[in-house]
Amino acid sequence: SSLRRVREAVVSTQSTGEALNQKEAETQQKLLNKKKKQPIVVTKPKEAVKATVVKTIPASITIAQCDLIIWVIDVRSPMECFSDEVWTEITSAKKSVVFVLNKIDLVPKHVADQWYSVISAKSPTFVMKSTEVILTECEQIISALKATVARFGGVKSLLAYLNQNLTQETKVGVIGGPQVGKSCVISTILKGCGRTKAKRTSETKLSEKIRLATTPGLIEMKYSGILGVVSNMHQYMNHPTEVLSALTKCISKQDAMYHFTLPDYQHPAGLPDALAIRYNLYYNKEPDHEAVGRLVLKQLRDRKLKFYVACQDEIKEGIPEEQIQDVQKLLYQGDALKLNSSQLSIVITKKEKKKRRNEMDVDEENDDDEDELLESDDDSEEYDEEDEEEEMC
Repeated sequence: SSLRRVREAVVSTQSTGEALNQKEAETQQKLLNKKKKQPIVVTKPKEAVKATVVKTIPASITIAQCDLIIWVIDVRSPMECFSDEVWTEITSAKKSVVFVLNKIDLVPKHVADQWYSVISAKSPTFVMKSTEVILTECEQIISALKATVARFGGVKSLLAYLNQNLTQETKVGVIGGPQVGKSCVISTILKGCGRTKAKRTSETKLSEKIRLATTPGLIEMKYSGILGVVSNMHQYMNHPTEVLSALTKCISKQDAMYHFTLPDYQHPAGLPDALAIRYNLYYNKEPDHEAVGRLVLKQLRDRKLKFYVACQDEIKEGIPEEQIQDVQKLLYQGDALKLNSSQLSIVITKKEKKKRRNEMDVDEENDDDEDELLESDDDSEEYDEEDEEEEMC
């Protein structure tokens, strides 16, 4: 029995030792696992990417998606805005084209008639007024003019043509080169129909027959004439003599004499010398043509000087009277615009101070004039003090 007890005690000690060894092994394994675990990295939730508003798309996409194309051309230099490749692409796809001569108010009427006769020989052409305003010292620019441009912009004839010639629902797209006024034409068409640009879709239904694509198509081209000089003006500021001769040909004698207050001179070769004499621009006792070129470029940059390319062709067909009825009111033909006050949407509000009566009314018939003046001065001072207290509160 004693031997059995000894054996049981030995077995129990062995079992307890094994249990302790297992627990120690488990704890050591847990410590090793904790060391091996990678640290938890807390990341912020990704923000939703905002949808970028596409301002323009390639003109080839607009031509492929739309049935009728409105080609916007700057009337100051139309041949720079015209592309033979795009014209062949439209004609090969058998799409109908309508030309729009934009910025018609920035050129004389005879120049606009000449370019209209050239462009209208290819396809139906319409004229429109741009939102750009030439600032001069004699003009007063008012805020109501922007709202008036939409009503007299020349869009009525274009919409009437589309409604008459379209027999079924068609999608209309607008294309043009850079900085010719494509977005302005779209907004003018929308305002003429009483519509607004849709935010979620790129189309707006104008009527039962017309669906307008509100994203214009951009014709990628590099201007090689006066429009190229105006768009890349920073490149020519250091060396303006390279483009001075071209600039003098694009500025009319009448505009130069009116804007710079010049006497009669020989145009266009004598314009740099006349400007040098007018503004005393000399270098080594000779006219400084670089300073003259910078002066002209700055006036063009600030949009204070008109420029255009004259057409050498004869006028075969001028602008119809139906199209120019609305635009002629905004054409610059003198010191003021031919607009009546009833045609401008102006609301003049005038704030008047409420006059307060005195609590005590004194009726004195036989007062002198000096006493009345003194009393009125005292009352005005009291009113001014009360108004100042109210403003401080």
